[in-house]
Amino acid sequence: MKDHPPSPSTVSRRLVNALLGLGFLGVLGGMAGAVLAYLWPERSQAANSDLLMGAEGPLAPQSVGEGQGAVGRSRVGKVLVVRQGGEWIGLLATCSHLGCTVSWNSASKQVECPCHGARYGLRGEVLRGPARQALGRVELAVDARGIHVVSTTG
Repeated sequence: MKDHPPSPSTVSRRLVNALLGLGFLGVLGGMAGAVLAYLWPERSQAANSDLLMGAEGPLAPQSVGEGQGAVGRSRVGKVLVVRQGGEWIGLLATCSHLGCTVSWNSASKQVECPCHGARYGLRGEVLRGPARQALGRVELAVDARGIHVVSTTG
């Protein structure tokens, strides 16, 4: 018997099969990557968060001393950051009464609204009216780059 070279249709069929196989493997790899990304999300909260900005750039952790507070801007609006007892506390800095920007009073250890005298506790709860609704809470992450808003509630 004589060996005959493969016909052109056989070569192209093999090529098509190989390309289909590679395409199938590519789709499987993409799906596996998506599943793994879902099952193992990124560990760093700060990487996916919103950096708080002060008047001259990112709000630096060292600019907020123990027992002190500062207001920064983020995508969620103005955020009041208080450093108390080694803990970082974040609150939405908009008074629930008429929307004025609140500030931290380190002497009274209360959040105060300068417009109508509303007072809030360190967790955002109303201590004195005319405000009736608590301030929203803000989860913070602090790293070398600054103070980050991770999430908000309320």
